[in-house]
Amino acid sequence: MKRRIKIGLDFDGVVAYNPFRVARPIVAFVKSKLFGVKKLKFWYPQKRWQQIFWVIIHESSIFPANGVELLKKLVREEKIEAHLITARYSFLDNHLYNWLDKYKIRKLFKTINMNKQDEQPHLFKEKLIDRYKLDYYIEDNLDIVKHLVQKNKKNIYWIYNLLDRSYPYPKKYPYLQKALIDIQKSIDLR
Repeated sequence: MKRRIKIGLDFDGVVAYNPFRVARPIVAFVKSKLFGVKKLKFWYPQKRWQQIFWVIIHESSIFPANGVELLKKLVREEKIEAHLITARYSFLDNHLYNWLDKYKIRKLFKTINMNKQDEQPHLFKEKLIDRYKLDYYIEDNLDIVKHLVQKNKKNIYWIYNLLDRSYPYPKKYPYLQKALIDIQKSIDLR
């Protein structure tokens, strides 16, 4: 029997469709050009009202992304082992589990990894890619993709958004299903 391929998936923008993710390049531009922030660093909402605002933004992950059915099929056929790796901060954990249960996909994942220590998202994901020795990782945040590639992580697949789509990257896809089809082709070639 062939070894199951280990795939890590981000949640918001990859497993769950999130329309607010188009704001990423705007936020990156403002941080870089207006505030002079050059090092990759993500903001952590400290105050309760900021966390409530953050919850509202993340509640916009309204339904499963195009490709979740194929993900289910690949897991069911034991071709892949799926690991959910979300950098959602600790105060969002109940929201994640409620969403997964609502769409009956919690059991799809061998592990569900949440950023319970509120680490920087790119560092948290880098650590878990190493821990699980993932063959592939699918991410929608271009800043995190660039960081992982810079750290020599292999097979980082990027789900681009409308405003980022012109960035040249070899493994970029408009949604999860396209990325999984490409991964499935490489699995079938093994």
